[in-house]
Amino acid sequence: MFFAEMGLTQHDSLTAAQQAASEAASASGGRSFTCVVFQQGGRLMLTTAFSNAFLINHVVAEPAAKGGNPRMATNRPMDTTHVRAISKYLVENERNYILPPVTLNVRSVPAIHVPRGNFATTVGFVVIGDETKFSVTDGQHRLAAISRAKDFLSDPDSTFMGDSVSVVIVVEPDLARIHQDFADAAQTKQIPASLLAAFNTREPLNRVLTKIVDGSTLFRSRIDETSKSLSKNSPAIFLLNQVRGMVKELLFRDYALSESSIPARSNQVIGTTERQDAFVERTLSMMEMLTTHMTPWQAIAELPTSGGPANQVVDYRKHYINMTATGLVIIGHVAYEIEKNPDPGWRTDQYLRLSTKIDWRRDAEIWQGAIISGDKISTTRAPGRLAAKRVMAAIGLPAADVVEGAPQGAEPLLRVEI
Repeated sequence: MFFAEMGLTQHDSLTAAQQAASEAASASGGRSFTCVVFQQGGRLMLTTAFSNAFLINHVVAEPAAKGGNPRMATNRPMDTTHVRAISKYLVENERNYILPPVTLNVRSVPAIHVPRGNFATTVGFVVIGDETKFSVTDGQHRLAAISRAKDFLSDPDSTFMGDSVSVVIVVEPDLARIHQDFADAAQTKQIPASLLAAFNTREPLNRVLTKIVDGSTLFRSRIDETSKSLSKNSPAIFLLNQVRGMVKELLFRDYALSESSIPARSNQVIGTTERQDAFVERTLSMMEMLTTHMTPWQAIAELPTSGGPANQVVDYRKHYINMTATGLVIIGHVAYEIEKNPDPGWRTDQYLRLSTKIDWRRDAEIWQGAIISGDKISTTRAPGRLAAKRVMAAIGLPAADVVEGAPQGAEPLLRVEI
């Protein structure tokens, strides 16, 4: 009954509906698309797939002007930086990418042919003429990126424009309701940084990160890879994103390097499989040395990863700097300086000193006035850098003298300064 009320043309069979749509498309110079027709929230909706070429020709972007009145447009202002980022992703991964569905709007019901029946959902055929234009409810940046990407594809035999994107089409003439649809569609839950790091292995930094976690005696099965924050009573020792901060220090000497800068920097420093493997090997060597000799890491490595004894981690976290994200960053910063030296024996000696000569307890004098003030631990850059300088001085490692005395003919440095 709903489909009839919405003006859809009903037929005695699916074959009859398909034939009628094909004839209508031929007569009007349009195209017939197989679709699923359904009702949602009292409105008629369709879902189908359109090729990239079709989307470019039939979807009209109506973004609001920055500083203008957004109520007169169908979508928010266009973020050109976001468009460039998506376009770059598409060009670089032309044969291995994914784009989520986009939501389009059409103001009036197009010609839709469906089989007759009392169905809540049915297969149908929608006829779209050359004059039919859609506006964007959700996905304008993806569509703009598709249009931009086609101009940067160098392969003349590229099939990119023939690729398709799943679309949901909402029949809605009311501009205010279109705005509300956009606001409703934007109510998505942000992916925790740790989970994103675990899943997004297209990024070289995340590839080496997961290998380090899996290969480390201390980290293996003790890292929370899904949560946004670490519960006070969690037996996990760190979030994956906290370990990622240490790895960023090891690679770039900057745990706070912006996410937009990481791909280019990663490609320069660990852009090849060989460099990634070498970095993982040296980092795991460092981790094993620290885990064997550093308090309380060596004790934690002996604990089971679950059950009552694993809860000792909670107590260690209360009392030790190297059980915090700040401590990991300090270790990464000092290790960055140590790794500048090409002599593996010298590096091993320095990691042994880092493990045994530093008092990692929170109440140790070395941390007071740097990252510890009263019973609070600072998580900002300047106090962390001050604490790292104190650690380097304590183990006899002034930053300017790190590579002095390196033997001739030693193995080449892994890291490339940028």
